[in-house]
Amino acid sequence: MIVKRRASITGWGKCVPPVKLTNDDLEQLVDTTDEWIVARTGISERGISHVEVTDLAEVAAHRALAAAGLEPTDIDLLVVATVTPEITCPSQACYLQERLGAVNAAAFDLNAACSGWVYGSATVASMIEAGIADRVLLIGAEKLHFVMDYYDREQCILFGDGAGAGVYEASTAGDGVLASDIGADGVAGRTMVIPTLGTAGELSQRREPSDARLHFEGQAVFKLAVRGMEGSVRRALDRAGLGVDDVDLVVPHQANLRIINSVTRRLGVPPEKVMLNIATHGNTSAASIPMALADAVDQGRIEPNSIVVQTAFGGGLTWGTTVMRWGDRVEAIAKSDVELPPCDKSVFELLADNRAFFAPLHQEQAEN
Repeated sequence: MIVKRRASITGWGKCVPPVKLTNDDLEQLVDTTDEWIVARTGISERGISHVEVTDLAEVAAHRALAAAGLEPTDIDLLVVATVTPEITCPSQACYLQERLGAVNAAAFDLNAACSGWVYGSATVASMIEAGIADRVLLIGAEKLHFVMDYYDREQCILFGDGAGAGVYEASTAGDGVLASDIGADGVAGRTMVIPTLGTAGELSQRREPSDARLHFEGQAVFKLAVRGMEGSVRRALDRAGLGVDDVDLVVPHQANLRIINSVTRRLGVPPEKVMLNIATHGNTSAASIPMALADAVDQGRIEPNSIVVQTAFGGGLTWGTTVMRWGDRVEAIAKSDVELPPCDKSVFELLADNRAFFAPLHQEQAEN
């Protein structure tokens, strides 16, 4: 009998910035109210980071490694999913490898926007199944407030900063990733664009405010997200030989509560089987699923042998789903004492440079 080798999650962790941007704070920045934001998004607050993406990723990584009972030197592959890299070369993963001391790990970045964690999970699961890697550290980390325009209430209410991490290890015990589905629609990719994080255009000292912010078409994204995630979940479950009734917990990308509710309602998944932490984290792109997964384990939402579905939709446009059977362990082997450095600034001080940068754009629009 041939025993199938699969990728099973053995460690989990997250890092949340200590400074929060609440809906009451946003009322002082844009024309909005707490009631308006909660009704449309389900979000009450989101983290604003005073440190860089690698700092967030490092803390989450240490916590995931501790939960798995591993040292950085035990890892043979390190993957970082992000759309807001601190630098582009070397990759965030190589930068983090140095910080962690994961000297035995290959390292690379992956950009599938909000679908980054699921794309990463599908990728590392395939590499583990093929015998290319045995122990993989996958991190989703974002500093999204850097590309937010805090004069634009349509986008700035949604996004936050943070990082989540997971350790995937080879298993022949029947647990692990059972099936994956990933896809993309480049034609619709213009609905979510960050124009300046690339080599397009001429070299210039000046970054234009109109091009430096996230361009986000919320209504178009909503419809595409619901259809994309529903179809992806159904395909992944079919490949796993399972049905919706077999699922114990869905851990969706925490994009918008209305999107999550629409997807799970169309799938026929009851609310008690859906993991939510969007109210206190907001949309953290590639970091959202691993952060929610860490919360789910810590809250006892996942039991040994649980069937867990992770599903996401993001810029590109991209979508993806993994279906996994959890292993025997739902308790962390150890805990890390690594923390972010303290922050002595208020949320308004952290956002001051952003507001100053985008102010001329909105002044010009008001004058015209």
